[in-house]
Amino acid sequence: MPITREWFVANIECFRKKSTTTPIKHRFYTTVGRLVPIARVMQEVPGIKKLQLRLR
Repeated sequence: MPITREWFVANIECFRKKSTTTPIKHRFYTTVGRLVPIARVMQEVPGIKKLQLRLR
């Protein structure tokens, strides 16, 4: 994962920032992140593997 993080930090400005909110009782909190296309990560990060997680 460290190589992926280094790649992400070097390219962070290429990705749109998005936010979402989650309601909790009478309040809410906001989560902010970046939308990173998996195809680009697979192409540009050497040795990366994509795994499909199974739902239980």
